[in-house]
Amino acid sequence: MAEQPEKNRTSLYMEFLEAKTSSKSQVELIVFLYGLAISLMEQAKITMNKGDMSETSYCLSRVRNIFLHLLSTLNLEAVGDSAKKLSSLYLFIVEKINIANSTKSVQDLDDIIPIVSDIKEAWQESKSEAGKQNPPQNSNSWHHPLKSMEVK
Repeated sequence: MAEQPEKNRTSLYMEFLEAKTSSKSQVELIVFLYGLAISLMEQAKITMNKGDMSETSYCLSRVRNIFLHLLSTLNLEAVGDSAKKLSSLYLFIVEKINIANSTKSVQDLDDIIPIVSDIKEAWQESKSEAGKQNPPQNSNSWHHPLKSMEVK
């Protein structure tokens, strides 16, 4: 029997995430993506301080891909002004990620981590409210995020 070639860490990570998220609701997945983005930004800060620019770029590329995915799935017609505000916020975050990656600035990450944390908390609250009432109208139309999240 022929051995399969060793998988790279990105494909293994994607398989893990897909298995972990396959049974989650849309809102749970959005909350998960925000949490993942925060974790990756924190990891990028650590690798910046260690001087590991390759790993820093990898982490920040993943964060950028998360927000580009969230941006691409926004349903601007369904929710109107809220989605437009989220769109602007996602673009701002992507811009700050790009700046942090090019300048290797921890401060740029420190500026946006609290913003992302606040958005995550808002989605968590909407998830809690959904359990008490009818599900809220979400501003993100849904495509499973891990199908399009490969690092480029």
